[in-house]
Amino acid sequence: MNQKDILIFLSDQHAGLCTGYAGDNIIRTPNLDRIAAQGTVFEEVYTSCPLCIPARMSMLSGQLPTKTGVLDNAGSISSDQATFLHALGAEGYETVLCGRMHFEGPDQRHGFTKRIFGDITPIYTGERRAFREMKHFGLTLTEVGCLDIIGGGNSPTLEYDRHVIQTALEYLGKDHEKPQCIVIGTYAPHFPYVAPVELYEYYLNKVIYPQTLSKGCNHEHPILEEKLRDISEETVIRARAAYWGMIEFMDRNIGFVYDAWNEYLKRSRKEGVFLYLSDHGDQVGERGLYGKKTFFEMSAHIPMVFQGSGIMAGGKIKNPCSIMDVGPTLCELAGGEQLPEQDGKSLTPQLKGGTEEERYVLSEILEGSANQRRVPGRMVRKGKWKYITYAGYEDSDLLFDLEKDRNELENLIDKQPVIAKEMKEIANKNWDTKEIINRYVIREKHLQIQARWIKHTQLDQSERWITTPDALKEPEKYYKSSIELPEHIKRRIKNILAE
Repeated sequence: MNQKDILIFLSDQHAGLCTGYAGDNIIRTPNLDRIAAQGTVFEEVYTSCPLCIPARMSMLSGQLPTKTGVLDNAGSISSDQATFLHALGAEGYETVLCGRMHFEGPDQRHGFTKRIFGDITPIYTGERRAFREMKHFGLTLTEVGCLDIIGGGNSPTLEYDRHVIQTALEYLGKDHEKPQCIVIGTYAPHFPYVAPVELYEYYLNKVIYPQTLSKGCNHEHPILEEKLRDISEETVIRARAAYWGMIEFMDRNIGFVYDAWNEYLKRSRKEGVFLYLSDHGDQVGERGLYGKKTFFEMSAHIPMVFQGSGIMAGGKIKNPCSIMDVGPTLCELAGGEQLPEQDGKSLTPQLKGGTEEERYVLSEILEGSANQRRVPGRMVRKGKWKYITYAGYEDSDLLFDLEKDRNELENLIDKQPVIAKEMKEIANKNWDTKEIINRYVIREKHLQIQARWIKHTQLDQSERWITTPDALKEPEKYYKSSIELPEHIKRRIKNILAE
């Protein structure tokens, strides 16, 4: 079998609706747009969890977070659980990680045969050194501090990505004998909301106030109430300008990599497959929310584009798909063995112009609250319908018609009882919320012990990027928030900064 080389460009926190090819007439993404024109776009792709580590472990394993056991940004899948990288490596591929994958724990590989650049955030649960090294930027990497610094200039996110891209370009400039599966993991457009100055200033004059705030909606969900930020219109616009600017910054980096990738394939006379996607999105002010951890479109809907040998050019797939489909698809394209008990499905037939499969996709989350109560939530996307439910809050379930209402302004749960009943039945399949919480509580106790152990242990930090002085300069043009935070948010900040 002719083994195609594979390159995956995995960004962090890029909302799927914020690309030119997806219809955003404000953002400039010429490189993603040309890749989309040359390849196949999956228009309705959802993360399996709108949170970094659960989504990424789910992508690697092809399994839902409730199956992997990873429902928050602590811990990882077991080292004895195979990922699609193991499957490709078993077929002779060299699996290479350049940059971010957000692994936590001593296993920083999970199927990668080598890593050529490290991660930016802590690589051990409970270890906070990376945040302290970033000084005034430390908390801006988190939802609780994401609005502390907004503006134009440099940041740890931007500086980190420059190093990742430079390392990737150097690697692609060399010859490699084995078939390659390269994952390039960048951090943009993850907050802090700081973009290069010229991009920040450009988008300040372009971005619009969120429609969910200007028009309002006929619903609010009580589980999200404590996350709402009542901030000035100026702050909302500034954060959105920086976010859109970071996306354009990221698009430029995608262009550098894509061109170098094609040069590499041409020079080595190989065929290849290029994949772009992100782990989840960012609310960026929609509904007064920032960051991820919601099932609304800006958080749960992600971009995904395939391009390469044997892949249909100009293809647009409209049926719902999942981040969990990545592994099954790449294994089929590369002739690798499919992993057991996968929830994802291969998209290879659609990539080759075949009939789209009607299906539903799921996304899951374990929400926290001010009183530390854990609340499992689930989203179902089927056809044009999206259904959202949280355990114990079923009276507030949401149902949207995304063909007519992409901004999710009108909850149709009472107007569409037949559809709501069908979607609720899907959501409740294999969904034992008490068992989910019990397993999480036990796992959390293990992690708490490990976090205390870490404070007394010298751990290997060789696979973490150490922040440079340039990245710590305050943005040239920035805006500091003066928001008074709720007490439970202040407590979370104190815990994050605790030694």
